[in-house]
Amino acid sequence: MANLSKSKPTSFACPNPSLSFSIACDGTKRQKVECKHPAIHEGKCLLCESAVDDDHSVAFGFLHPSFRLSYVFADKMRELSTAAALGLKKLHLVLDLDHTLLHTIRLFNLTPGEEDRLIPEAEWNAVGGPEGQGDVFLTGTEAGEGSITKLRPFVREFLREAHEMFELTVYTMGGRVYSSRMTKLLDPDGLYFSDRVIAREDCTVRGRKSLDMVLAKESNILIMDDTETVWPDHAANLIAIEPFYFFSHGSKKRSVRPSFGHDGEQDCVLATTLQVLKEIHWRYFDSEPGIKGRDVREVVQQVQSRVRNISGDQASPGDAL
Repeated sequence: MANLSKSKPTSFACPNPSLSFSIACDGTKRQKVECKHPAIHEGKCLLCESAVDDDHSVAFGFLHPSFRLSYVFADKMRELSTAAALGLKKLHLVLDLDHTLLHTIRLFNLTPGEEDRLIPEAEWNAVGGPEGQGDVFLTGTEAGEGSITKLRPFVREFLREAHEMFELTVYTMGGRVYSSRMTKLLDPDGLYFSDRVIAREDCTVRGRKSLDMVLAKESNILIMDDTETVWPDHAANLIAIEPFYFFSHGSKKRSVRPSFGHDGEQDCVLATTLQVLKEIHWRYFDSEPGIKGRDVREVVQQVQSRVRNISGDQASPGDAL
């Protein structure tokens, strides 16, 4: 599918509809073919330019503002996307942001000790720290918001290796501006996520996440999230992991120990999860002949004991900024 994030969507691989009847040589009318309105932008079909209501389509605003796909065409795109990924020996992995890949808080919530140590480090990363090695960053300061973000240990290695096995999508309860900032820290060159960043504004049900926003078949999607309760309809796809709290703020409320000040206790959740994902990928593609096309949820069940080992106390939804 074309990248729609920078320009108005203009074309899709759809049959060309006839918008009116034509007269054959014998004077009879040929059958009229109605446009199915597969893709809609600002209330108009991109093929026939007719005004279209929203009753038979779903919004995909993360791909392009005011962009919608018909339910039928969205299903077709899921099939095509899944087939393309399988051709590359890839599945799909949906990743949460907050407390899964990173931890962000407002600057005014830092303790004095955290402020003294972390602010200089974050400022150094902003102006000339080692590229690709920094893991503490100031964000939103240009807008007067003032937040600080700590990347989870091993996250860069995790994304690099996961990208070889999965098409990666971010799905966060954070807003679109916030999610854009965070994915820029994690994927500055756009190699991993492209335009597959789903934010709070895209959720079809308030306070919940759903795979109806992901353009892939559910049978080929894994989810990695620290909060099970936001995925009530997709528990079989979910690998729930222990939440990451680096800063003190919020950790007492969740009865977890923050990582700050305890550097000797390395957070190894992402490294462990990566091994689980590698096993799932291997079982899906390589462990049996002719296994392509099976349901990845069946594979998750096979490794369920290891999946449970990386689950922990759940953070509540809404922690994202």
